[in-house]
Amino acid sequence: MADDRVLIERHGRVLKVVNNDPKTRNSLSADFYDGFREAMEQASGDADVGAVVLTGAERFFCSGGNINSIKARRESDLPTRRKGVDKLHDMILAMRASPKPIIAAVDGGAAGAGASIMAACDLIVGARDAYASVAYIKIGLTPDGGSTAFIGTAVPRQLMSEMVFTGDRIPLERLYQVGLVNRLTEPDQALEEAMSWAEQIAGMPSQALANGKKLIDAARLNTLKQQLDAEADGIAEAIGGREAEEGLSAFLEKRKPDWSKTR
Repeated sequence: MADDRVLIERHGRVLKVVNNDPKTRNSLSADFYDGFREAMEQASGDADVGAVVLTGAERFFCSGGNINSIKARRESDLPTRRKGVDKLHDMILAMRASPKPIIAAVDGGAAGAGASIMAACDLIVGARDAYASVAYIKIGLTPDGGSTAFIGTAVPRQLMSEMVFTGDRIPLERLYQVGLVNRLTEPDQALEEAMSWAEQIAGMPSQALANGKKLIDAARLNTLKQQLDAEADGIAEAIGGREAEEGLSAFLEKRKPDWSKTR
């Protein structure tokens, strides 16, 4: 992997990850899949990381799969073509398996699998003039990267159908109105807003964040009874933990909790 393909910076308890291939508007590659997956796996075991911000170099989130690379894969057999997609999906699974909240900072645009990766993040901060495009149909392809799972369960079916059937650019302002995007900023301000929000979230109790993320994902597949049981198990265990000890004491003592004591 090129050393500069995935740029990683530490800002206190926030890990900033940059998709860095501006000459292709940060299109995707095996190097990025491997680099970001490794970054997430390392962050998952690092108690000093409280949150992750994912962004693209030079104010563009991601243009999706590299068209030249996709065309070259036409000459390979089906298992080989599938292997390339599996790399992307392994990265997506690592994002969802990570206990750390991931915030997408989206300036410019998020197209194809770039839109999938944006939607796989826990929170999305986007610029008003940015867009998302599930653009596969324009080159005769179908979605990957989880776009139908993440976007499809977050927006009305008709809007997902519009995105899949047309590949048109959907303004993030419209996706904000239906709840997929959490916060809108002025142009070129998404990264700054995402970093500020990540710093705030990184200051929250780590185990409670991790368990909350796990419950949110489980709710997609669980029955109501299974989800209630998972919530009951989680809070019963949490009540006896260090974070609850500090949080409850701080509340009763009318002071701000010091979560650093619990890490």
